[in-house]
Amino acid sequence: MKITVKLFATLKRYLPDGAQGSVCSLSIAADTTVQNIIEMLAIPADIPKIILINGLKRNSDDVLSDGDTLCVFPPIAGG
Repeated sequence: MKITVKLFATLKRYLPDGAQGSVCSLSIAADTTVQNIIEMLAIPADIPKIILINGLKRNSDDVLSDGDTLCVFPPIAGG
């Protein structure tokens, strides 16, 4: 299966080599969870994350499907 991963702000540094800007494409096995991708990319567990799959807020234990777009943001505060 192929998915698209988009990491934003301070998380972009965890993208693999060859990523285009803040986006990369990954080939994954069936039953791969968001948490599996976070671990694969070596994003530290202690960094808070906002997770979207295909534009909808999701959790780290959600299973990804072929063609999904996974977006991960650090919490953003503004004023």
